[in-house]
Amino acid sequence: MFTKQRIAVIHHSIRCGILSAFGIYIVFLVRTGTLVQYVEPGLAVYVKLSAMGLFATAIYQLQSAFQEWQGYSAAACDCNHEPSRSVAANILIYGLFVLPLALGFLF
Repeated sequence: MFTKQRIAVIHHSIRCGILSAFGIYIVFLVRTGTLVQYVEPGLAVYVKLSAMGLFATAIYQLQSAFQEWQGYSAAACDCNHEPSRSVAANILIYGLFVLPLALGFLF
């Protein structure tokens, strides 16, 4: 069975992957010139800046995963939200973020 530490590492890693994928998708849309098909041209600058924020947040999640892996827990300061214990709930929650990504990359 998974320990609490290993579950935290897995969740941080999944969050890092999802945030990175959203950032990569925005960069892909910018590189292919199709970003203006999805957002107003005046807002394109802010969407590009949001990709930088997504990458920064992904790096933070990766750092949190490494800290959990090394035994330093953010839960000690009581400033971390614990994920659900239900596997089905976690699949549903992460699926809500992965489904639009998958559709975006496929189409």
